[in-house]
Amino acid sequence: MRTITLLSSLLFAISAVRAQRERPAQISGGLEIGIPIGEFDATWGHQLVGLSANMTMPMRRLPLSYGFDFAWARMGSESKVVAIDEENIESTTGDLSVKSNVYGYHALLRLQPFTGKVSPYIEGMAGARQFTTSTEIEVDGMDAPLMEQRNENEFIGSTGWAAGLQVMPGKQRNFFVEARVESLSGGQVSYVDARSITVSPEGEVNYGTLTSGTRVVNITFGIGLRF
Repeated sequence: MRTITLLSSLLFAISAVRAQRERPAQISGGLEIGIPIGEFDATWGHQLVGLSANMTMPMRRLPLSYGFDFAWARMGSESKVVAIDEENIESTTGDLSVKSNVYGYHALLRLQPFTGKVSPYIEGMAGARQFTTSTEIEVDGMDAPLMEQRNENEFIGSTGWAAGLQVMPGKQRNFFVEARVESLSGGQVSYVDARSITVSPEGEVNYGTLTSGTRVVNITFGIGLRF
């Protein structure tokens, strides 16, 4: 009886270790296209293009992983050569640029029953998105911008879900390609209307703002590693 109990415990331990090894940590990233939905589409009405990356860690013997997802997308930008008059700087002109971006910061919980050649998954996401617009002036010969300024900056809570498919091409054991879809919702937020940004010859920046919900569907095509 003791022998049977010992063998059972040993087999259970081996199975647990094997399951853990078969569910490695993962890191992935790629190109992300954002499609505004509902009020966000009616108000903003343009696709967002950017990058995203996430990392997950397995939860022991459960078919679950936890991790973090980061995303960036450009909403718009404007640039112009402006005159500068600064002591100890030989250049008389600089490149002024105004950039509007949206960042995503989300914790995630992923259900991925197996990690084989083809591995589907679904996950829940919760976190925040940041809508920010900043201005900077760069001058030739200077390592850092002459001027940096944040014009607008707002955070909004964000929740949603994602589904993805990972495929290991050929005989690769750790490398995979991935397609992923996210649906994210958030409340009302004000952000710069990038289409309204203007820069005068004197370097004066003007723009309008919009207010709307922030529901979006993100589609990502990328690559990743298991380790």
